[in-house]
Amino acid sequence: MEARPRSGPAGSLGRKARNATIVRTTRPESSEAKPKRRVELVREQAELKKNLQVIDAALAHAEPPKVILPELHDRATGRIDARKVAEFMGVPLKRLAEGLGLDYKAVHRNPPAVGFQEALQPVKRTLEHLQRFFQKPEIIRAWLNTPHPMLGGKTSLGLILEGKAFATERLLGNAWEGVWS
Repeated sequence: MEARPRSGPAGSLGRKARNATIVRTTRPESSEAKPKRRVELVREQAELKKNLQVIDAALAHAEPPKVILPELHDRATGRIDARKVAEFMGVPLKRLAEGLGLDYKAVHRNPPAVGFQEALQPVKRTLEHLQRFFQKPEIIRAWLNTPHPMLGGKTSLGLILEGKAFATERLLGNAWEGVWS
């Protein structure tokens, strides 16, 4: 049932009528609508169950996340340690810090500082890709020091030390995903 405002003179609504509340009542479901709704619910539940089975199957084959090259992280904080990265790459800490645009004295005092993480992340991801490809640190260092045609004949290490680690990271990430361009 619905309450409707009345029209006043000349068909306009009065103030009371404009503020009136509309009241609606719901009709009870017919006896035919109840079984239809139950069928819909059963179908929805069956579809949800099917979707959950697909998700469970996918998760059963998924590998748990893991940290690649955990030795490059500070044990106490878990952050990337610039000193360990420099040692792994075979370059002096000062050269790495300056190449990444970081203050060497600050890096020397606190290699895993929060403020250095953004600069270290593309370098670490580059090393992670190389670890997946080559596994051995000595082969990784050799690759870093080898000129690459897709990097304009420059070495990956040279680009990293120029503050362009993203170029090497992108090249290796695309290669890992099978994108060659």
